[in-house]
Amino acid sequence: MPTRTVVKTDRAPPPLPFYSQAIICNGMVYCSGSIGMSPDTKALVEGGIADRTTQCLNNLSAVLEEAGSSLQNCVKVNVYLTDMTNFAAMNKVYESFFKEPKPSSKHLAVQVGSWGSSTGFASGAGTHPFRRRFLIAI
Repeated sequence: MPTRTVVKTDRAPPPLPFYSQAIICNGMVYCSGSIGMSPDTKALVEGGIADRTTQCLNNLSAVLEEAGSSLQNCVKVNVYLTDMTNFAAMNKVYESFFKEPKPSSKHLAVQVGSWGSSTGFASGAGTHPFRRRFLIAI
């Protein structure tokens, strides 16, 4: 049975009681979704899609760093948008967070975002910088 290690940091919003911010299993970090919520105020950040995308990715970055990884080790990212007209603005911010080789990604339009959010992200990353495998993000 693989060992599972819970990842928890105060630098990202706390998860709902039935989630973990992330789990490390077999050298991979499986992150729960993130929205544009400030870890300090526990409220969505003010502004538009670019501001909330920045906060989402800062939250994921904090969780991955707590796990001993980083956004640069991501192999798969799922992006959930409530309005695909926000794609270009979200993507501009998204591109600024990742260097080559960029992770594979999936962008989905969803009916309703969590906590009234217009964007959300889920990702996974290896804990070793050279360990890159495909995974399904949760």
